[in-house]
Amino acid sequence: MSERKKFGELLSRIAKRVTTLQTSDICCGDLTLEQFQTLRTIDAAAEPPSLGRLSAEMGVDLSTMSRNMTVLERNEYASRARSAEDGRVVTVKLTAKGRRALESLRCDEEETFQKIYETVLPGARPKVVRALETLDQCLSAADQAPCCAPVLTARLARAKRPS
Repeated sequence: MSERKKFGELLSRIAKRVTTLQTSDICCGDLTLEQFQTLRTIDAAAEPPSLGRLSAEMGVDLSTMSRNMTVLERNEYASRARSAEDGRVVTVKLTAKGRRALESLRCDEEETFQKIYETVLPGARPKVVRALETLDQCLSAADQAPCCAPVLTARLARAKRPS
């Protein structure tokens, strides 16, 4: 197996395992992993984000974010309000219940990830952390560049040619 293929398979397997842990060991009660991530994104914003900005930051359609927020609002984890400056803009913020839930979920997440960290041999931990930092930087840089744009553009150009 090529190194590149092995990399892809390992990354996929690790991502699935982490998602499974986050879903089963961290998220509980009536909160899904996506809702936990939404609460975290709202909390990280310097000021209450608009629904549109939240949708863009999380990489989901506005309609999906709106449905997600409806559930969070119904369960009293977050609230929505129209902007005083622009009535077309809807901002979101955490409620006290949402802050408590987020704090609890973050503790559960930290505990779960600590257990994973402890399974790594002590001598290998710095290398693993450096490798994860490198991967994070590469993925962050990839977020800034369009993915596969030249190939996609060429395919579109061929598709638009008259037969």
